[in-house]
This record gives sequence, C-alpha cells and structure tokens, in this order.
Amino acid sequence: MQKKVIAIDVGYGNTKVVWGHGKDKMSKERWGEMSFTSIAPRVVADEHKSSLKANPDKILIELDGNRYYAGPAASKGIESRMLEADYIKSDLHEIMLRASIHIAMREIGEVFTEIDVLVLGLPVSGFLNRLEDLREIGMKPREIPVPEKLRGPNVPDFVTVTAKNVMITAQPYGGLRYAAQNLPESDPLFDEGGLAMVIDPGYRTFDWFIANGFKPEMKLSGSFDGGSINILRQVSQQIGYDTGVGSLEFDLVEEGLQTGSINLPYKKIDMQPYGKTVLEAARSEVMTFLTRNDVNKWRLNRVFLTGGAASYYEGALKQLMPNYEITRLDNSLMANARGYWLLGCDAIED
Repeated sequence: MQKKVIAIDVGYGNTKVVWGHGKDKMSKERWGEMSFTSIAPRVVADEHKSSLKANPDKILIELDGNRYYAGPAASKGIESRMLEADYIKSDLHEIMLRASIHIAMREIGEVFTEIDVLVLGLPVSGFLNRLEDLREIGMKPREIPVPEKLRGPNVPDFVTVTAKNVMITAQPYGGLRYAAQNLPESDPLFDEGGLAMVIDPGYRTFDWFIANGFKPEMKLSGSFDGGSINILRQVSQQIGYDTGVGSLEFDLVEEGLQTGSINLPYKKIDMQPYGKTVLEAARSEVMTFLTRNDVNKWRLNRVFLTGGAASYYEGALKQLMPNYEITRLDNSLMANARGYWLLGCDAIED
C-alpha cells in the first residue's frame, strides 16, 4: 500500500495542501494540491441539513462545540480576518488543518485514519522556539468529517485521524526543495560552500532562508513583520485618499489588483495606477531587508523567490538586487507546500 504523505502550509492569507498520487510513467513524483483562503466563518444555516445542495468545497468543521465553514467555498463574500499572534495554537489554525485533511481524503478517494508523514511549516523567525509546539499539535488525533461521496452504510460521518510521523520545516525550505526538484546535480544550488537564498514574502511576514549546499544556515536566515498585508494596507489607504470611498477590506483590494478593477455599488475603481503604490511599498520592505543583510558578502549562487506575495515583490527585488538573477518559482503560492510534500517523500525513501 502506498504511504500517505500529506503536506499542509497554513498561512495567514491562504492554506495550501498537497497529497500524493504516486508516480508517473517516467517515475517522477506526482501530487494533487489545493489552496484556499484561511478563513472560517461561523455556520449560520447548515446547508448539509437543508434542502439546498451542499457544496463539497464548503466544508463543515466542528470544533469545541462550535461549527464553522472552511475550504475554497467557505464564504462567497469578503471576510474580515483576525491575525492572532499565537497562530499555530488558534482555533483557525486547527480548522485549516482539519479542512485540509478532509480535502486530501476526498481527492485520494479513500477514508483513512492514519497519515504516514504529515509535513507542516513555520516562518523562519521563531522557528527553533516553536518547532516542538507545532510537532505536538501535528501529532494530536483530530476528528475529520468524512467526505460526502465516501460515506455509506458502513462508513461513519467522522473518523479520527492521527499522524505516525510529523515533520516540521521552515517554510522557505519547502520552496528550496521544490526548486531543486528538476535541477541537475551539477547545478550550483548543490555546491558545498556555495550559498543559495529563498526569499519568501507571505501575508504577514517577509522571510529569507539561506542554505549551504542544501543544508540550512539558520543563523543567516530570518524574517520580519511585513508581507502583502502591508502592501494591501498602503494601496487601500491610497484608494481612500484618491476616491473618498474610505478604507477598503484588504481581500477586496487584493482581488482588485489581480483582476484590474474594483466594482463597488456606486463606483468602479481602475487598479492599474496603483501598481506604482505596490512597487513603492515593496521597495520599502526590500530596502529594510537589504539594510539588515549585506547580500553581496554572501556570494550567493542562486536566489529564488516564492510565497503568496511573490508577484508584489519581484519588480522591487530585481531593481534593488541587480547583481543577482532572481528566479521566481512557478505557482509561487503553492511552491513551499509542494516542497514540504517532497521532503516527506524523501523521509520515507530514507
């Protein structure tokens, strides 16, 4: 029976889950994956018990007597977010873990009660201090709702799932492992004594990770409060100043930057002019990063860009680090989680 490796990257902005689907004809690892916004609105009307057809991507999670919706269809509107300092111990973090395991179970097409390797990640800042806390959280048995399509006469509505082994990694290390997936052994990334860097701007933090011949150099790695939330805040404030509409929800601003416009009941806002605001905000954070680190002394062989906010920072990084070729990983939102999963597979093979 194939070992079950599930990787979950619970971010402040989005949760990403990757599960295994075996190997292709070329013996390369292949996986399934999904991302969804890290929100969990309270249940007002239980669609699963009403005459309405329940959306399988709107997952009902019960936790400590409360009921929440999670998953890609958790909410049709814009939800306010609570950014908790002790995020890994929050109810929201636990709900995201349960929803992710439910999705993996549904997509694998099998009800299971054990995960061979569960891979989770932490920001670089505080990684060593929080590692054992998150490992303990990952090892907890958790009640998972069985996907509707897998239920039957002899199948319960809920199963208790436990992880036999929990791996904890620094989030950008997942990006590095994913970057290495299709590189030849001769690539400078693998050179002993040569440093590689992964820059990983997320929703709330700006992380960087250094490896020497693929071995982590935690003393050179770090993070600070930043990320897309700061950029979205500045864009929201600028829109309010320009148009008089007041402060907009960050999710609405983020969607507008992706689509090119924000449609309000009384006004349509063209988002193209705010690309300059994004670049200026990103430049400010990159300057903070470069002030703290003399990257020219590191003599980096490779520089990779990953993370959900990578698109906001790419231009600023290339402007302010002209001596380096910066490679943005494809589907940078999912790159870290894909690397988690590959690290889990590596552990099984070893």
